[in-house]
Amino acid sequence: MELLALQTRNSLGIGMFDKIDIFDFLSNVEGISLMIVEMSDKISGILLRRNEESLIVINSKKTLGHQHFTAAHEYYHFKFDRNISHRICPIKKFEDEYEEEYKANQFAVNFLLPKEAVDFILSRRIENRKIELDDVIFLEQYFRVSHQLMLIRLKELGYINKGQYEEFKADVIRRAYELGYPTDIYKPTNDRGIKVYSKYLELATKLYEQGRISPGKYEELLIEGGYADIVFNVPEEIEGATNEFEDAGIF
Repeated sequence: MELLALQTRNSLGIGMFDKIDIFDFLSNVEGISLMIVEMSDKISGILLRRNEESLIVINSKKTLGHQHFTAAHEYYHFKFDRNISHRICPIKKFEDEYEEEYKANQFAVNFLLPKEAVDFILSRRIENRKIELDDVIFLEQYFRVSHQLMLIRLKELGYINKGQYEEFKADVIRRAYELGYPTDIYKPTNDRGIKVYSKYLELATKLYEQGRISPGKYEELLIEGGYADIVFNVPEEIEGATNEFEDAGIF
């Protein structure tokens, strides 16, 4: 799985030390529709596939860092589990007993946190001293992953032992705040409503502008796709706006 993850990064032109905006990557690079919505506490994510179209659904009740890992996990199923039409991924231990789930976990951690990248970034920060909680927080903020995943990876790579793994679990959010980091990766996102990453709206708009669907059908598609606000609640500043560059004579 480590080799597969590295080969996948390389084939997509992702550098060895590059961090990945996984939501943007899935939507804009791989063309996968992504929906982040509240689901059962027992579910992390779902992959749905019909013909050439795929949808990944992620549980917004989980922390943002957890969601990023789930997205990479589901990406494995999308790319390498080609014989399935759907897969529901429940909350399990990282060392999952199901072979494909275990593979997806291993792929995801190596895709988001390549060993060479962790080694390089950490070596430039700690030099010859022992690793501390602040270093763990720095790494998870840099790679935008959960605290638990970062601890698992550092233990797996031999940077921390079992005692440090347990010690570094405490007071993470407060410490991150004290260090001036955003705390969003440690919190769920269900208070933000449904989030959709998709070309659905772009495609529907093009069909309408090309005269291939009626205004009524266009509105129907937007409402069905979760874009009712665009139909009914266009902000006044958008409705009456002009192109600021044209107004300024800039081309």
